[in-house]
Amino acid sequence: MQKDLKPEEISHFGLNVFQYGHEVCRPGHSYGPAVRQHYLLHYIIRGTGELFTERGRYQIKAGEAFLIHPHEITTYSADKRQPWEYMWIEIDGLIVSRAFESCGLHRDNPVYAPAAGSEQREALHYLQQIVRQETQQSLRIAGLTCLFLDALLANAANSRPARQDDDHPVEKAIHWMERNYHENISVSDIATWCRVDRSYLSRLFKQRFGYGPKHYLIMLRMNVATSLLIDARLPIKVIAFSVGYRDQMQFAKVFRQIYQMSPGGWRRQQAANG
Repeated sequence: MQKDLKPEEISHFGLNVFQYGHEVCRPGHSYGPAVRQHYLLHYIIRGTGELFTERGRYQIKAGEAFLIHPHEITTYSADKRQPWEYMWIEIDGLIVSRAFESCGLHRDNPVYAPAAGSEQREALHYLQQIVRQETQQSLRIAGLTCLFLDALLANAANSRPARQDDDHPVEKAIHWMERNYHENISVSDIATWCRVDRSYLSRLFKQRFGYGPKHYLIMLRMNVATSLLIDARLPIKVIAFSVGYRDQMQFAKVFRQIYQMSPGGWRRQQAANG
């Protein structure tokens, strides 16, 4: 029996794991206000606390999780009577954003709740496995992270199909960018392909992601770039060209805006941490 995957479901996997950990918080312990560069998910093991974002205030309890989106100002605080204990993982990449979106997580709904009667501890089990790994076990960490995301999706109360209507302009734009990010394309090119006005497409992206198609394209390119930078044999000039930048200096400038360091500095940091 043969089972065929659609290429767009797994193309440009782009999974990046930056950090993970476990903390038993003191009563009233608070972090923020702060901004993250990547997705940061906290899974609550016991206790309660609150999350404060630009969109609202959320009470979170054991068995739930909260997601901090990139470039979002947030503060989170442990309850003074029942402070929470949680595990966290900071990640990004196309597979990550798709998984969180399929779990029903977005900027207006950052709290993950498992469905009634679901296997609630499955996701926690995989997250515990991740936290136990040494950082040099990168392949195992990546595999466990995929299993963790799959468990979140399988047991989410607000899950929805990973694929949206392919005729929706945002979906058409995303699929086209994923196939053409290595070319010198612009937002106008994307809008033309989708047969919609550029301003209208930007509004649709901001409604879904909180930012426009230009930033989505940049993050797509940077995610692929970081995957390529791990291979020390690849010259940065080649990586820049491979993700759509004909000018290495322009690539370095955009990379620094996202990661606050040069591509070479990022590569050296990864090598030192590996």
